[in-house]
Amino acid sequence: MRRPLFAAALFLVIIAAVRLKVGWADNVRPGEVSSGKMTSRDTLLVTGQVYQKEDTSIYLKSIVIWESNAFGLSSADSGREIHCQDNFILETQQTLTILLGSTVAVRGVFYPCSEATNPGEFDSAVYYRTLGIGGRLKKAEILAVGGECWQVREGLYRLKQYFKERLYRIFPEKEAAVMSALLLGDKKDLDDELKELYKRNGILHILSISSLHITIIGMSVYRLFRKRGMPVWPAAAAGSVLLLLYGCMTGFSVSACRAIGMYLIKMLAEVAGRTYDMLTALGVMGAVMVIGNPYYLQNSGFLLSFTSVLGIGAVYPALAPESGRNKREMREDGEGFRGKAVSALWSLSENLRQSAFASLSITLTTLPVQLWFYYEIPVYSVFLNLFVIPLVKPLMTAGLAAMAVPGLGILGMADRCILALYEFLCGCFDRLPFHTWNPGCPKVWQIVVYYLLLSGVVIFRTSLKTGKRYVDGAAGAGILSFAVLLFAMKPWSENRVIFLDVGQGDCILVHTASGENYLFDCGSSSRSNVGRYVLLPCLKYSGIRDIDAVFLSHPDADHVNGALELFAIGGENNIKIHQLLLPAVDESLREEQLGTLTKAAAAAEEGRGIPVGYLAAGDSWSCKSADFVCLHPGAGFSSQDVNAGSECILVEFNSASSGSWTLLLTGDVQEEGEEAFQEALEAEDIRNITVLKAAHHGSRNSTPAALLERLNPMLTVISCGRNNRYGHPHAELLERLKVSGTDILQTDRSGAITITDRGGELKVMQFWEE
Repeated sequence: MRRPLFAAALFLVIIAAVRLKVGWADNVRPGEVSSGKMTSRDTLLVTGQVYQKEDTSIYLKSIVIWESNAFGLSSADSGREIHCQDNFILETQQTLTILLGSTVAVRGVFYPCSEATNPGEFDSAVYYRTLGIGGRLKKAEILAVGGECWQVREGLYRLKQYFKERLYRIFPEKEAAVMSALLLGDKKDLDDELKELYKRNGILHILSISSLHITIIGMSVYRLFRKRGMPVWPAAAAGSVLLLLYGCMTGFSVSACRAIGMYLIKMLAEVAGRTYDMLTALGVMGAVMVIGNPYYLQNSGFLLSFTSVLGIGAVYPALAPESGRNKREMREDGEGFRGKAVSALWSLSENLRQSAFASLSITLTTLPVQLWFYYEIPVYSVFLNLFVIPLVKPLMTAGLAAMAVPGLGILGMADRCILALYEFLCGCFDRLPFHTWNPGCPKVWQIVVYYLLLSGVVIFRTSLKTGKRYVDGAAGAGILSFAVLLFAMKPWSENRVIFLDVGQGDCILVHTASGENYLFDCGSSSRSNVGRYVLLPCLKYSGIRDIDAVFLSHPDADHVNGALELFAIGGENNIKIHQLLLPAVDESLREEQLGTLTKAAAAAEEGRGIPVGYLAAGDSWSCKSADFVCLHPGAGFSSQDVNAGSECILVEFNSASSGSWTLLLTGDVQEEGEEAFQEALEAEDIRNITVLKAAHHGSRNSTPAALLERLNPMLTVISCGRNNRYGHPHAELLERLKVSGTDILQTDRSGAITITDRGGELKVMQFWEE
């Protein structure tokens, strides 16, 4: 079937993608400013209109800035208002009743949405940009409220709060949060462990307002009115108005906008007496949404929603085999009890087969999107969804009735059983071997080739006559298998060192060309949960499932709390840690200084534990592409200053293309420890290294001039937090580094710093310059 409107819509989407790529979407409208020019902790006095609200947050649009130190002037100084094109979120503890549509005046401290500074890290700035939000005003003080409110939207908000309260009266807290997400689009109270369980098993999609809601609500109303004899256009209008009100109440998420928009197009086709085409409607909605907001193309929810429907509309018809029986054969089976039983069993198997191919089609179409944003895919999700999806409709129907109709709360018992079954099934699939495939973030060329191969199979099978599809099924399966395995290809081996930006702390990930992975420290005193939100995403982004050894230089929190977090969550995220290596300080000090680390290692890997060893000066080991030697501390080193006993390790990488190069990791070594470390360097005659990790985050007295003169590093990396309270890196240390002639990079300015030796030369990449 030719679809000229779909082709035109696809062309508009491509134009929007080009605008986004070249930066035209970032253009600031005339007469306005962007929140991107503001810096963290600017104090602002603003006015704006309330368009959304939550328990302790208020969303403002049509922002006017009246006082600001962000631009070096205020509106009073400039004689004009400063209009901001971005929306703000206000965080306040005031208990004022503020109606939707009201205009408020507020003073608060501005915090921009945080940008990703590490590979694989979630980018809040990009996510909120798709919602038109530029930042938050924290500690907001509302000074005045005025203007007319939006009566309809305020009424819908109160209705939503009423429904939410009913759900929490009907269900226990955890189940109520799930039903609130499923029926009202409110996900903020979801249990983190349950959310991760759903996500790991590939069923998190059931909590999005999507086409199923439209079928149950909009299409049910339309069909009911049509059966009652109502003409097409009033029935279509009734269903459309109800859906628009429902979308407004639930917040018009990306998937809801797509589903409601497609429903409206279907109703227009019904009224006009035209044939509805799913792919054309999908293309039109995609074009409308990205022309209005090109940043949707960076939103995982948008891409997954549209590619899922594309899988059903384009891939499924081509992949699904034709039914093996015709209607006449089914009628013949229907004669007598035995025939009816056979027919029922056949219908059940046919439905299961169709569901399996539909689930497979969605998985194949969304696979590159899932890998691009999440770097892994649950292997068994195709099969798990065979049990999950058929129960979503009764789950929603019973939930809607219990929520909306007083006296039907008893229906919540059925929903509790379904949710318990979901959790049980996820737990069972979670324990299966090879549960998750983690090839890492794909390259653009891999995605392009994959979609070309998938499109080729779809076009070829669509062009075949029905009888020949079985003959070419094996060939199509082979091509699709090759396309999927394409993402596992790692054509270039390389030695790679990543200095992760963890704020005020250290975290260094080393990957060798021969496949070994080593983690040197991971912790932070300025960022929370760096193990979960910085290190784990980086491991998944890089396709790393095995860490051969974790080295914790000393027990300070800014070097270990992220690693301890990884010990706790690594097993459920399919990360295997083979060994923990700690500094070989005096045995009398080990329990006091290292006891917490050894206990955490013993409890890791779901109780199986991680083997613990101790490193002393002179210990060495090698792999095919790198040699490692510990230079400090000496065996039995004794000091009450844990920094002095920091592990100091020299790594020499061997590369056939770029020769050998060296990396020296120094932890927080200082004072008597630094003296012993320098003696070890002299004893081993170590000079002229390639990369030095500056000790103690660039503190004043660390990395003395004598040490720099001996090491003569080409590059020195300083790991520290932005605007940290310690003043790191200290001006005196920076001056010593400049005098030595070394290049200097800081994680607080560059984000993660990656060093590779691929392609015959050493390459240094700063995350904010990639």
